Amino acid sequence: MKLTHFKKGSAFAAIVATAFAVSISAVSAGSYTLKIGSGQPMKPLEPINQANYYFVPTVEKRVAAETSHKIKFIKLWSTVSSPFDVLENVQKKLFDIGLFCACFEPTKASHLAFHYYLPMVTDDPVTQLKITRKVYSEFPEWEADTKRFNQTVLGAPSFSSYGLGTKFAWKKVTDLAGHKLAGAGLNLPWLKLLSDVTVIQTNLNEAYNSLQSGVYEGVVIFPPAWKGFKLDEPAKFYTEVGWGATTLYQMTINNDTWGSLPSEIKKIINEEKENWMLKASELARKKYDSSLVALKKDGSTIYKLPYDQRAAMAKAYDAWANEEAKKLDAKGLPASKLFRRYLTIAEEAGIKLPHKYNIK
Repeated sequence: MKLTHFKKGSAFAAIVATAFAVSISAVSAGSYTLKIGSGQPMKPLEPINQANYYFVPTVEKRVAAETSHKIKFIKLWSTVSSPFDVLENVQKKLFDIGLFCACFEPTKASHLAFHYYLPMVTDDPVTQLKITRKVYSEFPEWEADTKRFNQTVLGAPSFSSYGLGTKFAWKKVTDLAGHKLAGAGLNLPWLKLLSDVTVIQTNLNEAYNSLQSGVYEGVVIFPPAWKGFKLDEPAKFYTEVGWGATTLYQMTINNDTWGSLPSEIKKIINEEKENWMLKASELARKKYDSSLVALKKDGSTIYKLPYDQRAAMAKAYDAWANEEAKKLDAKGLPASKLFRRYLTIAEEAGIKLPHKYNIK
């Protein structure tokens, strides 16, 4: 009797436990809607492009397939924010996740675009991504600085190497003297330190009209964006300067949003952010080559600046690179150490630097 009673009790207990577990699972299952946005268009810019076509749908599908939860993204590409306000809008939670160029945040996030201060390291986006990710793994406090603005950096893919699109032909640095050229804040010193040019702050949203109307005659830019924004229509010359690939387009998430997500969703996001960065960097490499082909086909003149000119440029930036490192050091960031380590990691990866900056 006791044995029979024990079996029945065990079976009943198992049924009750199972029902309770199902009930808990149903209660804990959640539906999450996140706003993801940018201040620039989606298609021409690889980080936003791959956020739209890879990151968002992949995370939605994996969460649905692998967890008891659901997640939906509302995509707000270049609709409710300017390029200069994304960091602030993530802080205010206008976006749960925002994509922005650190070049548009010279006072709050310029350190995330540190490649600007050490140009001419590598033209390859995938190589740049690898060496930069290694640097950040050794200096986690670098990206963690954004916690001051209630957000966490999920990652940053690498863009194509910067060059100079112009309305006029040029062959050497001294040819730029007397011309009006534009850039996005942090890359303006690349022009100021080289020759007597009029330097103008701009962004891609206004570049077409400014080139067409003569507000300026050239823009520091990478080929996919030059072609993607149709800037080759008002300006027919593109020079491969070799300023280098950069990981400067961040994806950040509001910390309150991040804290509200279940661990299963966080795990998927953390896995897919790595794939997003690689895919966007690979796309940047591919689009760099294809954009140059398209530019030439559509009547643009393409010129590659000789190595000796690149080396001369890099040497001209030496004192400035050290000064910028010291400015960031003063803000409590280990910039001098990170800059030196970055250059060493680049050399260890087989990169021959045209000039190794003297960071003291």
